[in-house]
Amino acid sequence: KCVVYNHLSYWLSGLSTLDMLGLTEDDRTLDYRSFGWNSAQVLSLMPWLQTGLTLHIANRFSHSRFFEWIQNHEITFAAGVPTVVNMLLNEPLGIAAADIPSLRLMTCSTAPLSPDQWESFERMYGVTLLQLYGMSEAGWICGNRHYRRRMGTVGPPAKHQDFRIVDGAGTPCAVGVEGEVTVGGPQTCLGIIPPDGEFEDLSETRISTGDLAVMDDDGFVTVTGRTKDLIIRGGVNIAPLEIDNVLLSDFRVLEAAAIGVPDDIYGEDIVCYVVVKPGETLSTEDVRQHCASALAEFKVPKAVQFVDDLPKSDRGKVRRDDLKKLWAREHLSP
Repeated sequence: KCVVYNHLSYWLSGLSTLDMLGLTEDDRTLDYRSFGWNSAQVLSLMPWLQTGLTLHIANRFSHSRFFEWIQNHEITFAAGVPTVVNMLLNEPLGIAAADIPSLRLMTCSTAPLSPDQWESFERMYGVTLLQLYGMSEAGWICGNRHYRRRMGTVGPPAKHQDFRIVDGAGTPCAVGVEGEVTVGGPQTCLGIIPPDGEFEDLSETRISTGDLAVMDDDGFVTVTGRTKDLIIRGGVNIAPLEIDNVLLSDFRVLEAAAIGVPDDIYGEDIVCYVVVKPGETLSTEDVRQHCASALAEFKVPKAVQFVDDLPKSDRGKVRRDDLKKLWAREHLSP
């Protein structure tokens, strides 16, 4: 689909980026993503237009050359996505903070980052990492700031966003109560053009993101999962992201994702797919015991599937639907 914006929407998203990152004309920034992405446009292109900073663009991410680029061009800020953060964290190149003194900030967006990953990355490279949260139809929704941040959250709502967490009836949720994220106002898109070519006007519509979240007393937002990904086990809603984060806290786990699969007794039960780090060994019982140490019993996966990698979108998001199809092919009768 095509997402239609006006200039004001993009300008406001750019101002939100400047508020979150504190970029000035003296910064030297790096992006390596397609500028067909809304994220690359509002994170990198708009601040360049608004401040006159120096923007460096690579054709694509390179694990072997990333730190060389930073050193050679004295990069002060680099864009990031979970796949890149995990690659730099799990396949280190012997780089330390002293080797990249110019780099003060990196971001991570497109998918939630676990607190353990976040803390480990900052400890390894000495670089402040900011988790941001946006959407193709809305620009920036939330973001940690260079002056105010909290690990495990996506930060407070963006400066130029009409942000609400609502219940099933559309009523705003109280602090600490989980609901769906909705956004509105001039930073959101004018509409979309789906594959059939018929323009859908969203200019007067609040946009439902499909993301579940909760806000704390200080205004920080934690994304807890996707409405369509919820696992309903015995009538209880379980967010797979909570299980993902526990799995990723095991030092032997490179990647992991939990899904709901059909169950004759509970309706759905939990299965997790795990990628083990090179050189490490892990058994099903190891995974279940680790989960049991941090999760309620009904949230512990009943089965563990070990795979070489997880299916992802071109933006680095795990495709849980593909994992469900894989499970069905392997375990359900035709």
